Amino acid sequence: MDERYLRFPRWIELSGLPRQLARELGVEAWVVFRRLVEEDLAQNLFPDWVDFQASRIASVCGISEESTQALLTRLSERGLLRVRNLGDSTPYYQYRVAQPLPVPRSREELVEALRAEGLPDRAELWRYWENPEGESKYERIVRLYEATCGLKISGRIVEELVELAETCPLSHLEEAFAAAREEGVTTLGWIRKYLKRLKKHERVQEAWGRPGGLELPEGYTVPSEKD
Repeated sequence: MDERYLRFPRWIELSGLPRQLARELGVEAWVVFRRLVEEDLAQNLFPDWVDFQASRIASVCGISEESTQALLTRLSERGLLRVRNLGDSTPYYQYRVAQPLPVPRSREELVEALRAEGLPDRAELWRYWENPEGESKYERIVRLYEATCGLKISGRIVEELVELAETCPLSHLEEAFAAAREEGVTTLGWIRKYLKRLKKHERVQEAWGRPGGLELPEGYTVPSEKD
């Protein structure tokens, strides 16, 4: 995975949104929106609600707090954000970046632009492009990892989890992580080996125990990784 995608979804920069915001709301609108996306990336592996202080956003972006408040309202009115006021007793607000994010360019145009820039266009890199119905496979494997191995996830671990999500059925992933929890194992290497055994088991079943194949001989057991 391109490390830049761990910091900012590059497709947004090529979507026409920066120019649209600068033209219609002023250059500060894009500066603030980009910072809000960066805060979401810092707090959430997948898009979710973000806690923030308007004064901090204003300071980081180099504009007044009053201008920041006004821009947040206008970004929300344009459907780019949802904003929650947590009450007068706290300086904190919450926001969530819209999914799908309304942008001027089509996906086909963006894919062409990404390839022209030499950037990858794989599905997992299109943060905010779609409104997911339920939990995606990528989100599910991260939740499984967090429940099994802990909350600390590096960029390298994210790459490995994406690879597993793309190459393994969800049922295998759930079984492997459940087995790791039962054994008290917290390493991804052990889970990879377990998934390898599951694939081996499936190949044997396809040859011997499935319709169109031979039946397993009496007393036969599927070989383990050591066999």
